[in-house]
Amino acid sequence: MELYDFLEFEPFNRLRELMGTDQLGQFELFDPDRHLTGDERSVLARQGLQLPRSMLGRLLDHCLCYKNSRVAIVDEDTLHLANCDQFPDRDQYRVGTSEQAFDAPTVVCSACLQVLNYQGYDEQKARKEYYNRQVLQQFSLEAFWSDYVPYPLNRDREKVKPIDRSEGVEGPPTSNPIG
Repeated sequence: MELYDFLEFEPFNRLRELMGTDQLGQFELFDPDRHLTGDERSVLARQGLQLPRSMLGRLLDHCLCYKNSRVAIVDEDTLHLANCDQFPDRDQYRVGTSEQAFDAPTVVCSACLQVLNYQGYDEQKARKEYYNRQVLQQFSLEAFWSDYVPYPLNRDREKVKPIDRSEGVEGPPTSNPIG
């Protein structure tokens, strides 16, 4: 039995052209240092994790991430989604992927929404004051994840950087399992 060379198999080449891709698929081997395990995904959704700052990263879109998943952190009663100018400077963070993972009711950080321009949120425009207030009041983490898919991130496409210690200055992490 002779197998086709799929690079020379015209029906697949036409299909690939219709899909708008000129590259072949990819496969990424599971690496527990870079990818969430099933248990970690469950814990992040149900009760959250305490993680050191060095285990968190930020994506080019400013969202926070842990391994190959977007995450949120809670500081007191404020939910942070991005590396904003109000991001708390700590060594440990409470990290989760659902509102259930955080003990107390939370309020989303308006600075995070500003950085992400979430649903057109813009504190710089006075005419948007009423609209911004609505976005804040109606915010839900579940709806946020529908716009910013939390998992899985393709680590080869997403550029993960350490979280800044101070605004505009990027300090090297103590250990970087992210990159």
